[in-house]
Amino acid sequence: MNICSVVVRARPENLAAVQTNLERLPGVEVHGGSEEGKLIVTVEDTGDSTMSDTVARFNDVDGVINAVMIYHYGGDEDMDEEVISETK
Repeated sequence: MNICSVVVRARPENLAAVQTNLERLPGVEVHGGSEEGKLIVTVEDTGDSTMSDTVARFNDVDGVINAVMIYHYGGDEDMDEEVISETK
């Protein structure tokens, strides 16, 4: 599983359109933001394109000022496996 968190700065007057257009990109989900134009976005690897390509496309969205990756996780592919913790 590969996932990253990105802070996107957008023009406040374009915020709703920016959110809609970002969520059209593969693996992108907007989790919230502020009226000042900051959005918290996650990008999950879907196999359609690389996450870095997807994040780079953020700058092509009309109204986006910039996008900065804050966190990246790349771990085991099988995250659905149940984890059992044993204590003695």
